[in-house]
Amino acid sequence: MKRHRFALAILALLLAVLFAPPLAQREVFTFRDHADYFQPLRYYTSIQLRAGLLPHWNPYSASGEPWLANPQTGAFYPPMWLFLVMPFESAYMLHLALHLLLLGWGAYLLFARSLSPGAALAGATILTFCGPTMSLLDVSNNLCSFAWVPLVIWCAVSRASWRLSGLVLALTFLAGEPFFAALAALLFVLLARDAKRIVLSALTAFGLSAIQLLPFLEMLRGSDRAARLSAGQIFLESMPVSDWLRIIVPPHFRSGGFDPGLSQHFIAVIYVGIPAVVLALLAVAGRRSWVKGASSPEGPRDPRPTTHDRRTVLAWLALLAFAVLVAAGNRLPLIGQGFARLPLTLFRYPSRVVPFGALAIAALAAMGWERIRPNRRWADLLLVLVIVVDLVPQERPLFDMATFTTDLVPYAASIGRLAKIIRMPAERITNRSAWISGYLNLYQRRYDASTAAPVVSERYLRLLDVVVASRRRELVDLIGGGYILSAQPIPSLRVVASSGPVKIYLNGAVPPMATFWSRAVSFPSADEALRTSIEHPDRAALYVTPPISPAFAKATPLVTSTSYVALDARHAQVEVDAPSDGIVMLTQQDSPSWHVFVDGIEKRKLLGAGIFRAVEVSKGHHEVEWRYRSLSLLAGTWMTAVTLLSLFLSQFVKRSRPQKFS
Repeated sequence: MKRHRFALAILALLLAVLFAPPLAQREVFTFRDHADYFQPLRYYTSIQLRAGLLPHWNPYSASGEPWLANPQTGAFYPPMWLFLVMPFESAYMLHLALHLLLLGWGAYLLFARSLSPGAALAGATILTFCGPTMSLLDVSNNLCSFAWVPLVIWCAVSRASWRLSGLVLALTFLAGEPFFAALAALLFVLLARDAKRIVLSALTAFGLSAIQLLPFLEMLRGSDRAARLSAGQIFLESMPVSDWLRIIVPPHFRSGGFDPGLSQHFIAVIYVGIPAVVLALLAVAGRRSWVKGASSPEGPRDPRPTTHDRRTVLAWLALLAFAVLVAAGNRLPLIGQGFARLPLTLFRYPSRVVPFGALAIAALAAMGWERIRPNRRWADLLLVLVIVVDLVPQERPLFDMATFTTDLVPYAASIGRLAKIIRMPAERITNRSAWISGYLNLYQRRYDASTAAPVVSERYLRLLDVVVASRRRELVDLIGGGYILSAQPIPSLRVVASSGPVKIYLNGAVPPMATFWSRAVSFPSADEALRTSIEHPDRAALYVTPPISPAFAKATPLVTSTSYVALDARHAQVEVDAPSDGIVMLTQQDSPSWHVFVDGIEKRKLLGAGIFRAVEVSKGHHEVEWRYRSLSLLAGTWMTAVTLLSLFLSQFVKRSRPQKFS
């Protein structure tokens, strides 16, 4: 291990230099999704956890959405616990830096299995500092899961124990990006080639991650992913094969941090560097010499097969080809048609796999440097310096930083406090603060009818799309939209705030979040209740499911507000003075984990408009409470606890070995 300390220290030093300014000045990166998505997401989650609460539910976005079940929140991912013990801005930046370090060290460990420390250091430096990797900084769940991929490959090819392999695979999923975790698991299966170890590793990974995995699988039920996204959504940010030529062309940024030469912008910089590509080409061109056992500055090559042989070069080229084909998405019709036919849409934004191609290029570059490097440490350091100086300046916009603040929205905190905001943009949103985009609503606890979450209820999304497209007032009222953000005039409503071209219109007639309905018409399914609510809305009658007494359909119409509403991550409480038998509806989404109680007695759940939580009440005063009790989380917690206990106890089990007799 001593021979590797210098290289590992160099990687740590380079990252320390990159992250020292924001850490010293207590600033954060601000490029793109940092400011309006991941920072408010991390901030809201950490505030809940610091208060000793598990944030099961987010009542503020999308009329309520599962929060703990979303792997992006990372509540069960150990590195995320930095946010519990450090100031937010320091934890945010250190969290990114540590995952870049994990990626670099993991790549070095993988490459150093059969390359010299100098060559492994060169490859790890390329992967850590190249454009595709640094472009993941502002989509940190992708970065965190990708950081474990080299270690997953190392576990597979080095015949690591199933315990360690299972732990690394579990952490890859817990880091927050299920698609990357699935790709890592696929690589492990293809490379491990040991059925017993694969099965034991998979069972261990499943058990360790069950506390997050089972709620996530429950969240997928009824989501837009289970219902299959449209081709336009799946293949957004596809990258044509010709764009790969830009791995040797420095980017040219314009306003907003976009390179007009790229056909996609999920990965803002795909520049890997001219030195890296040249070295990779040397490895490909020289693959025959590795098979013959050519000599090297370290001495004669071992004639046995190593990672330098033809198969290894072809394996890295296969990974590169995979990245090229998948990133192309619908730019290659056969590939696009295959992904579009998947029954469950786990795949989205094809260009996100570009970093896997960068991993392959970095591995080949390390092999190319091994072929020509002099046996001098100064030569390795010189190459590392050239790589960093070549890459980092080309990525400058990715490192824009500013003081962290929760006061990014230019409107009073009262906007969105009692009624939901709805955006109705006429074109692409550019000023994210003015539109309160992403999760900016979470800083001041504003209720938002939409969400930036990667997984959304399919039925709710159907209603929201119609509301935004049609702008029908009765549907705006149904979803609870009290503040409408628009760059176009809405003559019938009053402007209460503005920022640039964005104006906020007050819908003063919107019903409160919880209402009592005396008249209700029941439908056999949630889809029918929703479809009728959209096509034939009735301000005097609520459409519900499952079926209720036909008498409700003939009742005298009356819609009134409730006297008390309280919402948090695990409860929703409503007090109502019902003038007659009727239905209480709360315009918050339902999920299998919500249970409803009236005066302390559990009642049958209803769905208003096929989406919102509702319950039947009799005439008189009642306290209605919805409680969040997730059976999937309970089962996952037990599975993870049992798996951890089993792994701990297995360390003390004495393994008997067959004795030899002469």
